[in-house]
Amino acid sequence: MSRGMQIASGISVLFTTLAFGHIMVHDTQHIMSHHDASPVFLIAHTILAVAFVVLSLLGGYLLLTGKRPQNPSGT
Repeated sequence: MSRGMQIASGISVLFTTLAFGHIMVHDTQHIMSHHDASPVFLIAHTILAVAFVVLSLLGGYLLLTGKRPQNPSGT
């Protein structure tokens, strides 16, 4: 993958992560204000959202810096 494509992919991953985080914050606010959600559900919802955001940010960082392992065979 060319360096330009890695940078474009990394930037798109970061913007998608920001959008996902924004949606999750509003979704959690909606659940808390309009429904009688259990605390266990809210905790699980938050843990999963944070895990997805961390993995996504890590992927974007690796794309932007080019620090991912390269396949020596070129395939």
